[in-house]
Amino acid sequence: MGFWKPVLDMAVTGPRFLLAWTLLSSLLLAYLLFKRRKVRWFAVAAGALAAGTALGLGVLWYCVFVDNTFGGPLISEVWFWAPASFAATALAIANFRGGRWWRSVLAAGSVLVFAATAAFQVNAAYGLNQTLGSVLNINTANTVRIPLRSSWLKGSELPLYKTWTAPADMPQAGLRGKTPLPIPAKHSGFQARWSGLYLPPAALVKHPPLLPFMIMMMGQPGAPSPQPAANVADAMAARNHGLAPIILVVDQLGDPYSDPLCLDSNRGKVESYVMQDVLPWARANLPIMQDRKHWAFAGYSDGGVCASYFAAKYPQDFGSFISISGEEFQGSEKPAYNLATVFGGKQQDYDAVKPRNIMLAHGRYEDMVAVYTAGSKDPDYTKQAQRMLATALQVGIKASFYSVPGAGHVRNAVAGGLAEAFRILYPRWGLSPS
Repeated sequence: MGFWKPVLDMAVTGPRFLLAWTLLSSLLLAYLLFKRRKVRWFAVAAGALAAGTALGLGVLWYCVFVDNTFGGPLISEVWFWAPASFAATALAIANFRGGRWWRSVLAAGSVLVFAATAAFQVNAAYGLNQTLGSVLNINTANTVRIPLRSSWLKGSELPLYKTWTAPADMPQAGLRGKTPLPIPAKHSGFQARWSGLYLPPAALVKHPPLLPFMIMMMGQPGAPSPQPAANVADAMAARNHGLAPIILVVDQLGDPYSDPLCLDSNRGKVESYVMQDVLPWARANLPIMQDRKHWAFAGYSDGGVCASYFAAKYPQDFGSFISISGEEFQGSEKPAYNLATVFGGKQQDYDAVKPRNIMLAHGRYEDMVAVYTAGSKDPDYTKQAQRMLATALQVGIKASFYSVPGAGHVRNAVAGGLAEAFRILYPRWGLSPS
């Protein structure tokens, strides 16, 4: 990647970066607006701005209220920046006629600036893609060196917090990046993107202890970045002598604009990828405890329903799960479309893979803990989480719901949800007394 890596690693959510793009767009907009100082031109310009705004609002209205393209309501920043971009683009198009050639070239270039400004602003509002590479779906993360198996300490029947003493040279923060090599998909053939990996400080010492394991999935579109989870885990590790779970963030999408529903389907064998490729790789390569009590499945949004699905179907592998702003069932944003294209119109097949129905068919769960969370400003996903909570409690799962204060369907919902889940699960994992 060489020359391009510093560019792709550039932060795109900071106030200075966003201000620079906004000022550039404002200057271009002002230039395009004052093409001529004539009433007729200002009437044309005003018409273009109005038409662009109306078109942008119309597209959003259709996507949200008719097609449900995004699987739920949009935050206010989207409702501002998308129509603003359409309006500015319409003004740029109006500048193509009756001017010098270089003005047309500048107008064409400004369209790209307007689109980029809106994209950066919306991305920053959601807060999940922190770098340019992440926005462009280009993985620039450093590889994380996994400790050799021969250096791992043997496990103990006692809780880890009772037997662990952090050495003086233990790093203060964990490592986050990507696995040294892509996880082989020899059973599933699923074309997953590179998995993200977080190793806490306790895993970076000369002789690391065996630690709890958390597999995680992010939303759609999105990348399997360990950053959001790693930030929360580092904060917990700082308060618990470097102890935190090892977190493997895997890709359940392949193509960020395609959703295989976390199943083996005509869109890819994600279930086989997780259960037959990823989990055996984790057991063989990571210094993790092997029993289900110390294993958790976590997910955000699209990944949240995946967490519910895998834990409900495979309780012998996962002793707990975390659904952060998770959907109630796979493809809930477009059930009719998914019913037709994935299940061939067979409603009973679709119903059979929904987490709620899997739980009810299974009956009582033994020693299973679930944490459902959603932002306090995310009413749709809050309702879905509360319905799932009721089902989980009905089948004996020790489940709870947490409303993340002030959060919508954005990055702080992930951080707040994980922090609450870790608070509940740390004693269960033996990482803290209570």
